Amino acid sequence: MGKKKKVMYSVMSFRYGLTNGFSTLITTMASTYWAIFLTDAVGLETAVMAGILSAASIVDMVSVPFIGIIMQKAKFKSGKFRPWLILGAVTAAVFRWLTFTDPGLTGAAQAVWFGGGYILTYIGYNIAFAAFTGLLPLMATDPDDRQAYAGAKSICNSAGKFVFSLFSVSLVAAFGRGNDALGYSMLALLIGVLVIIAYFQLFTAVKKIDVVQPEVQREDAASAKPAAGDAYKASLWEMIKFAITKPFLLYLGGASCKGSTYFIITGLAAYYYTYVVGDKNMLTVYLSLSTFLMIFGSFIMPFISRLVKGAKQTYILGLALYAACLALAYFLGQDAIVFTVLMSAGYVGYSIAHAAEITVYSSVVDYSQWKSGKDLKPFMMSLFNLVPKIGTTVGSLVMGYGLVAVGFDAENVTAGAVEGIRILFSALPCILLIVGILLMVVFPLTDDRVRKMQAEIKARKSGTN
Repeated sequence: MGKKKKVMYSVMSFRYGLTNGFSTLITTMASTYWAIFLTDAVGLETAVMAGILSAASIVDMVSVPFIGIIMQKAKFKSGKFRPWLILGAVTAAVFRWLTFTDPGLTGAAQAVWFGGGYILTYIGYNIAFAAFTGLLPLMATDPDDRQAYAGAKSICNSAGKFVFSLFSVSLVAAFGRGNDALGYSMLALLIGVLVIIAYFQLFTAVKKIDVVQPEVQREDAASAKPAAGDAYKASLWEMIKFAITKPFLLYLGGASCKGSTYFIITGLAAYYYTYVVGDKNMLTVYLSLSTFLMIFGSFIMPFISRLVKGAKQTYILGLALYAACLALAYFLGQDAIVFTVLMSAGYVGYSIAHAAEITVYSSVVDYSQWKSGKDLKPFMMSLFNLVPKIGTTVGSLVMGYGLVAVGFDAENVTAGAVEGIRILFSALPCILLIVGILLMVVFPLTDDRVRKMQAEIKARKSGTN
């Protein structure tokens, strides 16, 4: 009998991806609507909105390594990652709803409500997402399987954004019935319920996979050496020392440029179509087209990776395609339709890079284990969440203070402000992507080097090295 052909995707890979498809709505809701919710529905001044976004985003970003340290140290009988899935998902869902609910406060109390709610939302999200990414090496040990899981994750992520783009505007209108604040609040509540359900189904799916072995000292009969009972045991210094490496810093810089670009563009889309184009219905067209193309880019990523022979090369190619489309949109997109088509086409490149990103980062995690001899997955995989945090922070700064810098005033939108929004929306992100490409060109971990490191790690475990 011939060898049975291996299936690319499995039910389990899509159960994993489905979780990300719903959890992405937490961030998409905020990046698309929170700024305009604060200024239009709540009535905050643009400068106050910028201050809240910036301060909350920085605190959110700083929380990421602390969460990783806690997860690395914590011990639960029900799994290393499973308990955090539920704790994080419920926290994120509740506070996402509250951040889109206006209790009628004013002054400092208003800033504390929205800023504090934002921080608590993302602390919960960081916990859930760190556990989600930490499960990947346990669910898929084979590199080909990991690629399939990464592909399913990215496809579902894009599909979630696509569904959001199709229905979010109409749902806000239907829920609010003329009251935009109520519409945003009810949409956030619906998203929260869906996120909790998605994480719970993953919690049940990995019950027999995320199993904590008892900490015992066993005598190895062949070598008469005691074997360590807890592979995750590491000091704080070891976590920090083996995280801050050249590959990690280069990856963080390159990926943060991509992430910042995404959050700048997503946050400014509503402003562009409301105040530059003057047609909110085109926002739905843009969101739908761009997210559909993201699904396409995610789907073709494995084929691109095979063609260019490596995750690093795939990542760079994706960034280059994205940057080229943004440059063309700025220089050739005076017409709103042309601009929309070119901006949307850029998401093919974005999704190729985004789908390959976790594979690239996995090579950094392999490198940390190769260097340290420690299994630092809980801590290192939590740091994967730094990229969207940095992106959110940079995006918030550009969106808030950038709008102030170009003289944006919702009551009196000048020609200078219109051109300024176009620059912020396309030209500036293009420059960030070029910086990201340069950083990833010197990123040292190719697929061949990763395979050699994995072989050495395996040899150490078997005692043959």
